[in-house]
Amino acid sequence: MEGAVMAMVRVLGAIAVDDVPVRSARVRRLLAVLALEPGRVVAVDRLVAHVWPDDPPHHGEAALHSAVARARRVLGDGALRTEPPGYVLDTPLDATAAVALRDRARASGAAGLLDEALALWRGPAFAEFADEEPFRPVAVRLDELRADLEDARAQADLDLGRPGDAVARLEELVAAAPFRERRRELLVEALHRAGRAGDALAAVATYRRVLADELGLDPGEGIRRLEAAVLAGSHPGSAANAPFVAPEAANGPFAATPGPALLGRDTALAGITGVIGEGPVTLVGPGGVGKTTLARHVAAAAGGSFPDGVVVAELAAVATGSEVAPAVVAAVGAPGASGTDPRDRVHAVLRGRRLLLVLDNAEHVVDAVAALVTGVGAACPTVAVLATSREPLGVPGERVRPVPPLAEDAAVALFAERAVAADPAFVLSDANRDAVTEVCRRLDRLPLALELAAARMRVLSPAELAADLPLHRRFLRSPHRGADDRHRTLHAVVDWSYRLLHPREQAVLARLAVFAGGFTLAAARDVADDPDLDAVLADLVDKSLVTATVDHTRTGPSRYALLETVRAYARERLDEAGGTAAARRRHADHVLALLEREGALVGPESARRLAAVTVAWDEIRAAVAWGTEHDPALAAAIVARLIDVAEVRMTPEIFAWADDLLASGEAHPAVHAVAASGARFAGDLERAERHVAAGRAGDPGSPVLAFLQAELDLFAGRAAASARTAAEAERSPALRVGAMAAFTRLLAVAYGGDTAGATAEADALDAAVRRAGDPLLVPWSAYVAGEVRADTDPVTALALVEEAVRLAREAGEQYALGAALVTVTSLRARAGDTAAAARSALASLEHWRGTGNRTHQWVGLRGVAEILADAGRDELAAELLGGLASRRSGGALFGPDAARLAALRDALAARLGDDVLAHAERRGAVRDDDGLVDLAREALRAP
Repeated sequence: MEGAVMAMVRVLGAIAVDDVPVRSARVRRLLAVLALEPGRVVAVDRLVAHVWPDDPPHHGEAALHSAVARARRVLGDGALRTEPPGYVLDTPLDATAAVALRDRARASGAAGLLDEALALWRGPAFAEFADEEPFRPVAVRLDELRADLEDARAQADLDLGRPGDAVARLEELVAAAPFRERRRELLVEALHRAGRAGDALAAVATYRRVLADELGLDPGEGIRRLEAAVLAGSHPGSAANAPFVAPEAANGPFAATPGPALLGRDTALAGITGVIGEGPVTLVGPGGVGKTTLARHVAAAAGGSFPDGVVVAELAAVATGSEVAPAVVAAVGAPGASGTDPRDRVHAVLRGRRLLLVLDNAEHVVDAVAALVTGVGAACPTVAVLATSREPLGVPGERVRPVPPLAEDAAVALFAERAVAADPAFVLSDANRDAVTEVCRRLDRLPLALELAAARMRVLSPAELAADLPLHRRFLRSPHRGADDRHRTLHAVVDWSYRLLHPREQAVLARLAVFAGGFTLAAARDVADDPDLDAVLADLVDKSLVTATVDHTRTGPSRYALLETVRAYARERLDEAGGTAAARRRHADHVLALLEREGALVGPESARRLAAVTVAWDEIRAAVAWGTEHDPALAAAIVARLIDVAEVRMTPEIFAWADDLLASGEAHPAVHAVAASGARFAGDLERAERHVAAGRAGDPGSPVLAFLQAELDLFAGRAAASARTAAEAERSPALRVGAMAAFTRLLAVAYGGDTAGATAEADALDAAVRRAGDPLLVPWSAYVAGEVRADTDPVTALALVEEAVRLAREAGEQYALGAALVTVTSLRARAGDTAAAARSALASLEHWRGTGNRTHQWVGLRGVAEILADAGRDELAAELLGGLASRRSGGALFGPDAARLAALRDALAARLGDDVLAHAERRGAVRDDDGLVDLAREALRAP
């Protein structure tokens, strides 16, 4: 509504809408997940995983629909939009408002804006969810934002010449966060400016004592400098603007500066810093993921607790394991230390020192580094070790900390930051954000890859880079002349890791690159063709070239994947070795075997099988693409086994595959069945008839083709023929085909006039299907039991088809869901519940439009014309009738539906007059398909 104020979702405290707490815990969690990405689509599967993290519902998508409906009632109209493949929270967020106020305060210096921002907090960000994933990193950032705002507000008091106010504010803030050094600095400065030098020195002494007692640390350089200024009686300057100064005893590049900005690693930094000194810590991850940058920041954060500072041994330049110990000795600054064994010299220069030893880039000399670290642990217990490597060291007491790719928001922020550095004219905007996000995704959100790609912004736009990334990936090059050879190009990053592998590991990695997405261990065994695959795969995971997702709380298999950068490189190696064709064939054979096991959506396991096929969709797509070009018979066998999935989900991609195979000359009868299924959904019933005829010529006894013929006969109004053909298919031993044919036969019998017989048999069949427990067939049996009695017992019919809608949503049965929605609309309209009919009609149209089913879309539009006429919107109803009459696609109008629409047109002619009616019908006739649907959708949404 124009001028309306949208509700604000509150996450800075308990989840609320405006100032009203959300009572439902499930809706609170749903809003919290959506608020992580306001204004962006959050996919259904991701929402289900996070809204039910511990106990996911059996029918997750249906449960999510229910939660979304409750959330919409809380939010109001328009705040939570459906946008495939998920939902968008499109309403103000208090966290976003806080960031905007902070930015305005920075630009204007207005303390009032800081007060306004701080007033948005009502408690810890995300409250009850703050310690859970995926909320924890965002909650930490928001709580840090609050702390920064509080510090900035105290600084504003100082800048405004109100040190007394600053002291009062800071004493409370310091009590809340006693180890936040910036606040201590601000307090010392405020006390000094207020003329309370003695209290300022006492504050320093108190902080020094707290640090020593609690953490065994000394204050940082900033507060020591302030203490000296107070003692000297000079003006201390602004603590908030003091530069970072490393501990005096530290040495090397890590100590001098933490290096590049650390985006998206706040939680990791805190966790790693917390375990330094408890045993050797190894940061592991793929090349370019940012291990060295993170290690720099860990060293900067932890270095102050080591009196002898930080020593960095950069191992990338060493060629062999024998050079590791001398490199460490040189890094300490004592290359002439006594002793003949290099390891003894390491012990000699480190013994008795309290320092942090950083061993950077250890993967190519990992055995030597492991031996050195083990020896240092025994001989030099006061030395803490932090290593970076692409695989663990495997030493006693090691704390392995994987460094994953950046989260999407941090990746986009890093890309934008580096792009501005490369070209100051670059601006991240709504116009290029999607392209930047796509670049980040295709570069696996690896910091090094993003930096290399951002440097290309001098010569390419984000959209151009995203479009041609396969071409540019190999040539992404660092603009820094000092960059080491491993990091000069993205190709070199992966090449370095690949060349450290044993030949057997290289071969397996190259074969695994044929997977388009994630895969299980069983799938890897099928494709990699290695008798010791399990051990080799484990080694590749350890070396950060394959990622593993292990869910310790579920019974499903672990899944593995290659980063896109690794996959692209490994495919090049596979091509060079001449192994692509064999690996692709094993991959396609694996997909075919998967569909032979899971593709028949039958029995109590049908929903689980559908989920298994859906998870493997990237692999199915890749196998069909390869097979269509190299082995059409194999591709046809794969597509043929997708007929059940095609009927349940109406996936246009499957039908396109069938059409492509038939165009190439692969005239498999089952592929004709798939093509016929797609043509009938698309509204091209003549083409569907041709495919059925061609398929039955090759396989006269095919029950699937007989079922499809029965459906086509029913759409064409040939009820008797449909019943006969359906009976033929009904004898199939396959439960799904036989049951679906029975449903079609019963509809044909009912539409032919025998509603009593059809009703009795439909009830018996419904009971039998429910006993069998097939979750994908029960929605159909409930729908048919309702549809056949729609004209004789509309109350019972409505209850049954509404149950069918619910069951179909829970199971993911898209065809049954759409059919049931059409009948629900018709029954509600006939009962006089126009508002409810309009809602279900709109849902029906959105559903059919999303699935591309034109045949049933036109059936649904007939009901919309009735609804509009009942609401007195006669011209719109006439326009719809004119459009429907001109459609060449869709089924014929017959039986009670034909009689009702004929009566409707007569009533419209009487109310509008022949000329107005004819003019409205002509307007509808000239609309294209989408325009006609849009007309109906807009009419249903209008008040």
